[in-house]
Amino acid sequence: MHPRPVLILAFLACILLAFAGCTQAPGRANATTPEPAVLLNLSSLGLATGDLPAGYTLVGGREKTLSDVGQMAKDLGWQGGYELRFADSAVDDVNGTGIVQSIAIYPEKNIPGIIAMVNSQDRSDDTLRYTNLSLPGIGDAAAGFYGKAPAQIVVKPTNQNPLATGNGSHDVEVVYPRDIAEAIFAKGQVFEVIRITGPGADPSLAGSLAGTAYGKIP
Repeated sequence: MHPRPVLILAFLACILLAFAGCTQAPGRANATTPEPAVLLNLSSLGLATGDLPAGYTLVGGREKTLSDVGQMAKDLGWQGGYELRFADSAVDDVNGTGIVQSIAIYPEKNIPGIIAMVNSQDRSDDTLRYTNLSLPGIGDAAAGFYGKAPAQIVVKPTNQNPLATGNGSHDVEVVYPRDIAEAIFAKGQVFEVIRITGPGADPSLAGSLAGTAYGKIP
């Protein structure tokens, strides 16, 4: 008995559909294509010492890997990162001012929410008095703040040698407040944070450096 023509045609149709890629698993027909990663040398987006005020030096720079970021960043689609650190004095000088530039790649659709989240989370020090930072010209979603620390604190060192200085003699060390000025911005899939910490934290400098960094993004 010969196969019926209808069955033969149905069998051929199934083969054609398979080669056309139409044999998707249930529930995946409407899956969206992931946003492609940006092919970019992130170190080329970094600030240079010439972009900073006189006296600042580069004290560190490195590419970040998945092991450097938390699960939330991974869940939000983190695809790569780079970080630069500058200081106006010795790295271990508690009275110095430091500048950190953090660069990361995320899906563009997630970046407005990431900016809002970082802007909120980075204001977690309740000893600071915060004001918003104006950042014109570096993207509609840009945000930033200036956190002013309380008055300077004077502390007495605990390692004085009474045989050398006498029991009634104490030198004092002035520990300056750690103000914060931070700019948070993005262009396309490139997300950046410029953070200045220390007694020399200047909100206008944070805005200026953010503008310079923004101009380096293609």
